[in-house]
Amino acid sequence: MRLDEILVYEGLVNEDQIKQALVLQKQQGGRLGSHLIRNGWVSEANLVRALARQLDCEGVILSEQSLSREVMARIPAQLAIARTIVPFAFDPSTNELKVACEDPASTELLNELRFVVPGCAIKLYVAAEPALKTAITKYYVVPGSESAEEVLPVNRYWDTRDDTGRIAVGGGSTPSAVRGSVLLVTDDLQADQHVRSILATASFRVMTCDSADDAIDLIGNQSFHTVFIRDTVSGDYLDLIDRLRKISPRTRVRYYSSAERLLLDDASSSGNDELHIRNLELFTALLASKDNLPANHSGTVGQLTDRLCRHIGLPDRDRLTITNAAYIHDLSKFYYGATAAGEDFRAQISLTVKLLDSLNYSALVIGILKAMYINLREKFTKRLPIETLGGNILTIVDIFCDNISLGEKMSLDKFDKIKHKFNDLRGKLFLPEVVEAFLDMIQGEILATEEHLRYNQVLLYCSDLEMARPVEARLKNEGFRVIVVADQESLVDLYHRGNPDMIILLEMGAPAAVTVLIEAIMSRGVEIAKTPTFLLTDTYVTSQMTAFLEKGIEDLIAIDNNLSLLVTKIRKVRSRIESQATGRLSQTASAPATGAVGNLLDMNLIDLLQALGPSRRTVKLIVSDGKSELTMYLSQGQIVSARLGDKVGAEAVYDGLAWTSGFWNIQSIPPTEIPPPNNEYSNESILMEGCRRLDEKHKTAT
Repeated sequence: MRLDEILVYEGLVNEDQIKQALVLQKQQGGRLGSHLIRNGWVSEANLVRALARQLDCEGVILSEQSLSREVMARIPAQLAIARTIVPFAFDPSTNELKVACEDPASTELLNELRFVVPGCAIKLYVAAEPALKTAITKYYVVPGSESAEEVLPVNRYWDTRDDTGRIAVGGGSTPSAVRGSVLLVTDDLQADQHVRSILATASFRVMTCDSADDAIDLIGNQSFHTVFIRDTVSGDYLDLIDRLRKISPRTRVRYYSSAERLLLDDASSSGNDELHIRNLELFTALLASKDNLPANHSGTVGQLTDRLCRHIGLPDRDRLTITNAAYIHDLSKFYYGATAAGEDFRAQISLTVKLLDSLNYSALVIGILKAMYINLREKFTKRLPIETLGGNILTIVDIFCDNISLGEKMSLDKFDKIKHKFNDLRGKLFLPEVVEAFLDMIQGEILATEEHLRYNQVLLYCSDLEMARPVEARLKNEGFRVIVVADQESLVDLYHRGNPDMIILLEMGAPAAVTVLIEAIMSRGVEIAKTPTFLLTDTYVTSQMTAFLEKGIEDLIAIDNNLSLLVTKIRKVRSRIESQATGRLSQTASAPATGAVGNLLDMNLIDLLQALGPSRRTVKLIVSDGKSELTMYLSQGQIVSARLGDKVGAEAVYDGLAWTSGFWNIQSIPPTEIPPPNNEYSNESILMEGCRRLDEKHKTAT
């Protein structure tokens, strides 16, 4: 007998209720029994009893089970979500694991479970779908867990209702503590109760409605961090998305059919998304290689566009479409050649559009290209189509790339000039929030690069300075700071005074001469085992120098190989050094509040401020280079007072940022011991300006 026949035969439901449930099933999908439960026409117990009779198996009423996390942990969360299964009991005496599912007759599921949980006897029970999903959400997709972060990458939310049924902030939070808003558009609130349970974990306001049209009326001019839209809702959801983009392009839009699919879609599609971008990058790189160009000439706009879309937080679907259009624009610029000044760039875009039209290419991608370089004044007061948003992103990135030579390293001074130029176009050619996000992204990348300059110091030894020039030029072009010396005295002296991050020995002599060089500098205190050291020499010499690998030489590289091999290896070394420093940074950040001491060689002032800021500590920080002493007071992680001799505030901190040796001491203090403020700048502003000054100082020195 069919399930509906069993239910009617036993008098658990009537024919009219079955008909209504079938209509809902046709409209929304899902199982018949789930619609009967959601509408209150049948209880979980009666549905399970009918399912057990239909499938000739045992059933379990999950809502009556006391589920154990230890038992749940026997099955991985991804498998439980993908298969909609819940382990609810384990008998250690028989080693039997009882698992609730929708289809106990599935031999495929049984075999999969036997593989995942080896050594256990698996017994399957039928359960009601809503009860299964509720248990999965409660025990596998819990707030704060790794799974929850994959499901909803919007941090955490809070949703409670007051006595009138209106949305209110809960958990004792005040409106001023609300971190943002989330909109849940669903036509099945009961089914999505588990979605709301994931969201309800922190100080975010969640608003709900049951159609796209209601959402349009609801949003007004409010901005949202994320909007979740169930794929069965009625109304003009495209209009809703356009309006959301107009208010804030940063708003993420996520479509879903169930909470489980939110997790599975992210997990299964992320690999395909990345493969798509990597394929585009590979294609453009092959063109560069074919023409023997020094860099990937045609991937610049595509790369920056992808990073900007991620920085803004666009949904993956929109990001991939816009990035695809950007790579096409890159390729067309290469294919059609450079354009002259004036409006000729529009001609190149028009040629691209005509070609894509002839190939019946995606209308959305074509629309994005058409929307490049359009005047924004007095337009898009209510709606912001994805074409306009994507076209604006491409315009901003394209203009930026036209102002920066290929492979050029962006400096803070250069960035300031471009920033002023871009701000002049804000609201005219650029959407304000998009250009703000772009400038923020570029500034952050520059700051990150400046902060890691200490890991880029390379000491290059070569007795023939002319021979060293190509290596020096290549490393500098890759962003490394290179000091070249031609004699052993200078090498040893700079090693002890400068404490370089890496050493390169470029020596083309006979094996015996190379051996003498290495043993000589080691005898004078150059610790090649502690400072990563590369030997760059002839191929036949490298084969006879392998014994030095055991003494600490990082690697032996033949000079007749491409210098790209050397660059790749020193980049790996730099990453290793950064990782080690990050580990020390984490240890400092988690140091006891009672105080900590350390050496500036291991962790400089930049690291300390980055550790203490997010930790929101109130401390006294004393830093000394052996000659001078910088005293700083931080309240809730922010610098409020600093003094170094006659200098106070930010000026005192700038001097301390340049110290590469010395010691620091952190002392936990009560707020009452903090002196009157003498600094008005944020930690981030001080670090940015300090790095700029360090950069200028380095340029002057070289």
